[in-house]
Amino acid sequence: MIEQIETNTKKQGFWRRQFAGNITIPQLAYDMVFGIVMPILCFIFDPIVFSGRGVMAGFVPLSQYRLLVYLFSTVSIVVLAVWLLAYRSLKSFGGIVAGVLLTGAVCSLVIGILILPLSLIGLMFIIGILGFTPFFTAFVYLRNGIRAMKLAEPLVSHSKLVSTLLLGAFLVVAVPYSSNTGVNRLVSQSVVDLQKGDPQAVESAIRRLKYVGWLADLDKIVLAYSQEQDETRKKNLARAYKEITGEEIEKRLMILLD
Repeated sequence: MIEQIETNTKKQGFWRRQFAGNITIPQLAYDMVFGIVMPILCFIFDPIVFSGRGVMAGFVPLSQYRLLVYLFSTVSIVVLAVWLLAYRSLKSFGGIVAGVLLTGAVCSLVIGILILPLSLIGLMFIIGILGFTPFFTAFVYLRNGIRAMKLAEPLVSHSKLVSTLLLGAFLVVAVPYSSNTGVNRLVSQSVVDLQKGDPQAVESAIRRLKYVGWLADLDKIVLAYSQEQDETRKKNLARAYKEITGEEIEKRLMILLD
């Protein structure tokens, strides 16, 4: 069946083949690599952009959106994987799938543009090649988003297709955004508690931050430390940052001020 599809699609032009309704084996392999495998590798081996580490971590300040991007990417990758493996059975859900993937295409493109300076610099260290992955991922999402929309068109009304497309776009943005906002608020409140004179409030804030520290923007602690005048409170902020990250707050402050 797939060989017959490939034979038929070869008669079409290159760009028309990229967005045709049927997925060929080369397209499937490309989409699996650049839509699923490579994005995961980028997050695993990310030394700067969302991890907040390294001397250039402040050059593109995206660590505060870490949870948002992680959740958004997780949803997009899962939806893409399910679509690639079972798209024939999911045609009637094409509107929601298209909403998720087309939104993913836009966000991937934006991320690729934002980190482009770091990607170009990183080429000197080879790993910077990973920084160009969002551009390839954006194409994968765009192709499959358009394909999902085309396959759903004959099965549902135009109004339903548009509404489900918007629903998919809303869900893939709203849930990660709400989670990211909630965590950032928790961090902000914890920083306020760290600056109180109450030892119990300080210890409670440190415990909370230990749970969400790997997802949150802990530079708020560093900035509060740089502005704090009271020595006792500065020590509390420094101790909290050390216990949560294992790093010295002065070292991080120098990176941010560089």
